[in-house]
Amino acid sequence: MVETQKGSALFVGSFAHALDAKRRMIFPSSWRNLAGESNQLFAFPHPEEKCLYLYTAAEMMRRLEELRAGGSIDQNDQQAIRSITAGADMLVWDAQGRIRIGENLLAHIEVKGQVVLVGALTRIELWSAENFDLALPQDSSAAENVFFGGY
Repeated sequence: MVETQKGSALFVGSFAHALDAKRRMIFPSSWRNLAGESNQLFAFPHPEEKCLYLYTAAEMMRRLEELRAGGSIDQNDQQAIRSITAGADMLVWDAQGRIRIGENLLAHIEVKGQVVLVGALTRIELWSAENFDLALPQDSSAAENVFFGGY
């Protein structure tokens, strides 16, 4: 976990958690600290993967500014935004750091009980334990070059 100069956070690492009877999980305290003053995450079901993309409020505002800076938004863009945000949810953690995840989001990731949170730099990915294991690639020259390449 690292905070960048513009105030957005960089998330790394992974955490596995079981959901409790109320379908809640503990959001890691180290990541809570990176979320700033907000105790909110915005969860979006990935359109092709069985995972959720989680963004802090600050990262969502950065993305919104990027969208606005791109110029006018036509009707097709508006419809796409509506489609994406209709399936999304705002997750709020309580004083104990627990987040309740809606049934529609849990159904999307096909969770059976265990979830895996993965820091993916400017976002967090939420997977069922089973689907996360299936999603790991064998190799990636692009990723290896970014993290292990020269200067």
